[in-house]
Amino acid sequence: MNTLRAGILRYLSQLMNRLLFLLIISGLFFSCKEEGKRPNILFAIADDATYMHFSAYGCDWVNTPAFDRIAKQGLLFQNAYTPNAKCAPSRAAILTGRNSWQLEELGNHLAYWPNKYVSFMEVLKENGYRTGYTAKGWAPGDPGTIDGKRRELTGQAFSQIKLEPPTKQIGSVDYAANFEVFLDSAGDQPFMF
Repeated sequence: MNTLRAGILRYLSQLMNRLLFLLIISGLFFSCKEEGKRPNILFAIADDATYMHFSAYGCDWVNTPAFDRIAKQGLLFQNAYTPNAKCAPSRAAILTGRNSWQLEELGNHLAYWPNKYVSFMEVLKENGYRTGYTAKGWAPGDPGTIDGKRRELTGQAFSQIKLEPPTKQIGSVDYAANFEVFLDSAGDQPFMF
């Protein structure tokens, strides 16, 4: 068990270091100092993670240096609440800016996304932003279609690059590498990822 734990810790540490590097580089490269320039937005959300999974909150068996640095230089929330205990309705609330109880069938798990609800990422894309995500944007459920084309509620998927996790309980998506591919595809466009 100690070998598995050490492997998980080593994997998480390497992943967090790589993410920290990408965040720092992208923050420096894409900083918005020019008047009128639209900001780039990076939004990170984790399913099934609690404050107990980050060393910034005192966890002694997971090392999360990238998150610790953000917590020291930015905000570290001591109280946070979810609009819904299920992932798809909670993400729908974030993407629409509505309360879960206002979303009708979209407030359920494994829902159909009605055309009358527009995600803020769809609006950003319509206004010149390059949008994308890795691993899970909005799911599970059916995003529906517009003009016969499947909706990209959180932009284009960037999840092709995989890595070998130390245990089958951790997904194989390489978040940092996929984010690099997305950044390359954005060019000079402002982005939301």
